[in-house]
Amino acid sequence: MQVAYLRVPPIEAQFRTARMVAASVARQADFPAEQVEDVKLAVNEACALHRGAVAPLELVFDLEGARLEVLMGPSAAPAVAEPESQMALTILRAIVPEFEAGDNGLRLAWPGPVADA
Repeated sequence: MQVAYLRVPPIEAQFRTARMVAASVARQADFPAEQVEDVKLAVNEACALHRGAVAPLELVFDLEGARLEVLMGPSAAPAVAEPESQMALTILRAIVPEFEAGDNGLRLAWPGPVADA
């Protein structure tokens, strides 16, 4: 099991750092290029849900074998009236095989590389 921790301010300029770490971890799991791009997009959209938060954004990238799990907090509970947040949630539900949003934050998980991604 390999675990990487990242703690950044919840500002747009730092989302790039989160995407770079996500891509690196996905490549370590031998994800194909298209799936690496999906992981990067998912992490970016998840970060966007935290935009403007007061607390730093904390990410845990957990790679066990080929399984990649990203935990992100603190909680990101977007208001229903925020169209950008709803769009981010829609994208996350579409491209992340295992996606959960709860009181403790977000959980994004990929069971492993997909051969025809």
